Amino acid sequence: MADHHVQQALAELCELRSDGEPIVSLYLDTRWPDEKQRERSRVFLQESLRRTVDRHAAHPQLEALRRTLGRVAAAAGERVGQPGGADRGLAIFACEALGLWSVHAVPRPFVDELCTDARPHLLQLARLADDVEPGILVFVHDRGARLYEVALGAIVNEATVERPVPGRHGQGGRIRGGASPSPRGASGGAFYERERKNQRHVEELADRARREAVELLRQLWERDPRANLVLVGTSEKVAAFERALPARMQEKVLARLPRPPGKESWRGDGKAALLGQVVEKIVGHERGQEAAQVEHAIGEALRGGLAVLGPEDVVAAVNQRRVHRLIVEEDFERSGWRCRNCEALGTTHDEVCSFCQGPLALVEALSEELVGRVLAEDGEVEVVAHTNRLHAYHGVAALLRQGRANGLSGREPPAPPGGPP
Repeated sequence: MADHHVQQALAELCELRSDGEPIVSLYLDTRWPDEKQRERSRVFLQESLRRTVDRHAAHPQLEALRRTLGRVAAAAGERVGQPGGADRGLAIFACEALGLWSVHAVPRPFVDELCTDARPHLLQLARLADDVEPGILVFVHDRGARLYEVALGAIVNEATVERPVPGRHGQGGRIRGGASPSPRGASGGAFYERERKNQRHVEELADRARREAVELLRQLWERDPRANLVLVGTSEKVAAFERALPARMQEKVLARLPRPPGKESWRGDGKAALLGQVVEKIVGHERGQEAAQVEHAIGEALRGGLAVLGPEDVVAAVNQRRVHRLIVEEDFERSGWRCRNCEALGTTHDEVCSFCQGPLALVEALSEELVGRVLAEDGEVEVVAHTNRLHAYHGVAALLRQGRANGLSGREPPAPPGGPP
């Protein structure tokens, strides 16, 4: 599953809500190194399904929910019974009343979770999309380069630019197989002149192959400029390749890795090992960005700028549709309420809506409601690991959009009494 497929799934799922039959969200870790782990997945499914049915025993849509759960169980059970493959995580979102059936197999593991709610639970899927940014692995050599597009930690596309370039060895760059006459011989001067010409010819061919590889990389990268670049090869070849990149692409070079030993280092286990290093670099880069985002949000809020901290202020900003980027800890747990009339959110458990006095519905997972609403308003979601800095503000913050706040209905709030018409 490619990164843009996950983004598309998030865009579609965040718009869904069902106040009748609950929406089922299943996340499953499908890494099974042995049968014990596979059996643990079976037990998790059975126990979670049983508890879900028991919890909704009095629900008016119980029979529809049973059918949905049965379909989810069948799909997940089929996956559990299959031999291990490249996909390490499974996510299923289903609701018979909405006609919803959305299945996503991804190359990154999830934390096992089965839940039912009025909206799909998207925190883990959003974390996946945010955690492993797209990247391009570039294996640089004399004859050009091999390019591997990486999405969600897996190679999704390969491209190669290779041109015939005469081999070189030894000092002076002699063409492989050439003779080495004595410099005192009659033809010594002419020979070394030919050597210099041959060397220039080889360098021109290598430079042409490099330019073609850079052009192909530029075309691939411009399809998604978020992609980080990781260059692999000898320090000399990598440096020459990087100098040929446009400045805006040089800024996206995340790492430079030495070429692994062996002629087939880009195949089989060698390629898998390289991919592991690339994913490690990308995830490490993302962790650094997460810490920077947290510090930026805290600093901006404390200066009175376009940021807010803590559940109450973040919920108020979400109600006003002002959130540009939601920053939430992966273990954030808080409940709240949702008005059935005006759709406002709140964090205090009142009897009626504090905005319109309408009836309230319990929101058990406030984090999921916030994630869904921010995504539905074309905002961004940054799911971060537990940190003391953000946890001091109860695990949630938001960067705000420029401009005036909108009302709950999306209309501009009325002007205060006595203000300009």
